[in-house]
Amino acid sequence: MNNKMESKYSYSGKAGNHKRHLVFLGAVVLFLVMNIMPSCKNNTSVKNQDQSKIDSIATVKDTLQSQYNSARMQIDNDATKTAQLDSLIKQKDREIEKIKNTVAHLEKNNRKMASELKTDKKLIASLKSDLNDQSKSFEERLSSLEKDKDDLVRQRDSLMAKYDKILALGSVLHASNIRLTAVHLKHHGTKEKNTKRARKTDELKVDFDIDENRIAENGTKKLYLAINDPSGTLLNSATEGSGFTTSSNGSKLNYSVMKEIPLITNQPVKDISVTWHQDGDYKKGAYTIAIYNGGFKIGGGTVDLK
Repeated sequence: MNNKMESKYSYSGKAGNHKRHLVFLGAVVLFLVMNIMPSCKNNTSVKNQDQSKIDSIATVKDTLQSQYNSARMQIDNDATKTAQLDSLIKQKDREIEKIKNTVAHLEKNNRKMASELKTDKKLIASLKSDLNDQSKSFEERLSSLEKDKDDLVRQRDSLMAKYDKILALGSVLHASNIRLTAVHLKHHGTKEKNTKRARKTDELKVDFDIDENRIAENGTKKLYLAINDPSGTLLNSATEGSGFTTSSNGSKLNYSVMKEIPLITNQPVKDISVTWHQDGDYKKGAYTIAIYNGGFKIGGGTVDLK
């Protein structure tokens, strides 16, 4: 704005200089006329002699008039340019004022935005604090839930183990109607006769039933028979398929013979027959028989030989 005002005054200064120059020229012309013309009237003779001087003065006058006209024209041109510059300066002043208003509006908006930003920062800080508190609370809750989960898993595993144990125990078969007899074979084994005497006994026979079971699944089940002689020694023979399995407490369980039977859930199996044959003589005394399934003893009995 100051630069533009200085430009305005500089052009006004030029116009003033031209006006002063024009006044000066006029004063010079007037001085010459006032001092030369009287001299010409009083001295007629000198006029002829000084004609050359008068002509020179006329030339100077014409020159001064030309310079005066030129100065006048220059002044008019400068005045026109000054008016145009004044109009341009006013237009620029209006633009500057408009820009000032725009800047003031932007500064006001910036102050408003700065205030809102400050408020938003406070809100964000508050939200972060709340979030951190909630996160901490969530982590604590999550840790508690993880602990509860571990406890529940342990309880579940314990219950499953108990369930599996109960299921395994419930699936164990039960033998009933156990009948133990000593058999004497006649006519080269084509005919059997029960006997009580040890010297006539050719084989021991075990007949029994398996009661219905609602838990045991359909399929082939294995029964293990352990036969002990009167001295308590387990009878075993490779030809009879003797071997060992695992008892319910995980210990080794030896058996004399194994019998496989087909089972249907909740249906009994009747008249199962297992025989034990040995090459040597049978001793007098009580022979004990124990029947196992799933590592559990499910029945037994004794037969006495005389």
